[in-house]
Amino acid sequence: MKKRAAIVILVLVATALAVWARVVALDADPDFRLCWSSGLLTDEGFYTHNARNAVLLGHARTNEFNNMVLSPLVHAAQAAVFRLFGVGYPQARAISVVCSLLTLLVMYAALRRAFGERVAWLGALILAWEHAYLMYNRMALLETPATLFLALAFYTWVRRGEGLAWSMLTGMLTVIACSIKSLCAFFIPAPLLASWWSGRTHKRDTRWEIAATAGGMLMAGLLYAGVWLLPHWREYRHMSDFYLTYQILPRNFMEAYADVRRALLNYQYGLMGYLFAHMPVTIFLALTTTLLAIFRREERRRGNGAVEFLLVWMWLGIALLSFIRYAPSRYYVPVYPAIVALAAIGIVRLPDIGRMVWRPHEWWAHLLRTLMLGYATYFALVFLLQVPFSWDVVSLTLWLAFPLAAVIQWVLHRLLSENKFSLAWAPAAALAVIAVWNLWYFTSWYENRQYTLKHLAEKLEHILPQGAVVAGNCAPGLCLDAPVSTMLVIPRLANYPDPIERYGVTHVVVLDGIQGEWWWRKDYPELLRRRNRILREWVGPYAISVYRVPGWLQEAYRWRLHSHRLPRVQHSATAARKGKGGS
Repeated sequence: MKKRAAIVILVLVATALAVWARVVALDADPDFRLCWSSGLLTDEGFYTHNARNAVLLGHARTNEFNNMVLSPLVHAAQAAVFRLFGVGYPQARAISVVCSLLTLLVMYAALRRAFGERVAWLGALILAWEHAYLMYNRMALLETPATLFLALAFYTWVRRGEGLAWSMLTGMLTVIACSIKSLCAFFIPAPLLASWWSGRTHKRDTRWEIAATAGGMLMAGLLYAGVWLLPHWREYRHMSDFYLTYQILPRNFMEAYADVRRALLNYQYGLMGYLFAHMPVTIFLALTTTLLAIFRREERRRGNGAVEFLLVWMWLGIALLSFIRYAPSRYYVPVYPAIVALAAIGIVRLPDIGRMVWRPHEWWAHLLRTLMLGYATYFALVFLLQVPFSWDVVSLTLWLAFPLAAVIQWVLHRLLSENKFSLAWAPAAALAVIAVWNLWYFTSWYENRQYTLKHLAEKLEHILPQGAVVAGNCAPGLCLDAPVSTMLVIPRLANYPDPIERYGVTHVVVLDGIQGEWWWRKDYPELLRRRNRILREWVGPYAISVYRVPGWLQEAYRWRLHSHRLPRVQHSATAARKGKGGS
């Protein structure tokens, strides 16, 4: 009885802490250590742009950028929250907070059905406090709401044995996730491949299951296309083409090779370097579970196919993120639940994994274990050395890592085979290391948290006149709750060229330094002068300058715009005759 009461108290405390970590200081700056991309500063404004317009200005569309076309469900949720609770960062971020808490519940329920209470609690607890996931749960981005529907799809897939309706629901939820964040398209093959793979593992026919899942995807896809995509097709296609062309698809084979090489080996900007830097124990355990499940059929038999689903989910996501040209760390969020779930399985299985660490007759398994351990040792060495990235460093550390990994594996085998110590403590030790690591990271952010974004927004609200039109990629976020019109400017996507002339822009917000948007300096060199600058502040690591567009410059820019449309001098007589009806 006392043990049960202690467990209940522990669960309640863990739940309260998970909620507190997501809601405390929700108006503070994002944790800029999470990513090298300035998207941490700008993208919350992008995604809330139409919803705040609808509430503050009375109409959602004010210029050419309308992210609601790409994410209608999140736009609807934001507009509803803003109408009920007002416009602001805490309100916008609360949507992600709620979605992240629901994701924890859904993942717990799915893992409990598949693997039992122990794996479920471990998975939910680690996911709740994995800081790379937690800190993005506190931001008004699209990845966290989309991840909720991926988790729901996993839950319904786990229940597929109860009827084909669950498989159809899996397909529908997958399409909903893609409608929130199109990057989640990597997940589309996951339930289909997992059903096929688990069918081969358990020797059962899964054709109807696969057909029902595909049917659910088709039904939801047709409904989404008919209700939303076709009425907004031209705008949707224009925005999708931009993101595919300039951010996602490599332009040639060499660029694709460079993207994959960066993702796998670059410890400053690459995917795997980021994972080993922010969640080293978790990703190592997930890789260990991957090897164990791939080469041992009895391991895959656990969980009624859920292991296969998690493997496909994780590796499809990693494959896509390794291939695309632009992959900031917020794109990793939809893959984290799969990584953490596999790590939770690995923690429970650690004593058994230790006993299987060396089997002389399984040379291929030994080779793969050495490769994986060498890969992890490589990142440990480069982070320990703290040197700038170069391929000489990569070569040197790889040469050191693989022999060192082989020695570590041999020593571990000798100690275990001679019964020098037991691995019964290994799960608790791994969980303790994960907890201490993430607690240190979160508390370091909390103790040093800043409110520079909030303070700059308050200053701007007092400076900007009524009826101001503010342009710049930081403008939608900085003026989120101010009743002024805002617009971002991205060449080939929206509001370019001639944004000042076409929209009557009165103020321009520019990221200074190396992050400065080149088009402002190219098209409006007279504007970005010190005499026109009314404010310059730092938000995290970024310097932001606000410029006022003087009236005489507005007139000059308007004249320039209209003069571009006049006929050329040598054709003026012909144009005049055509205007009078002459030939």
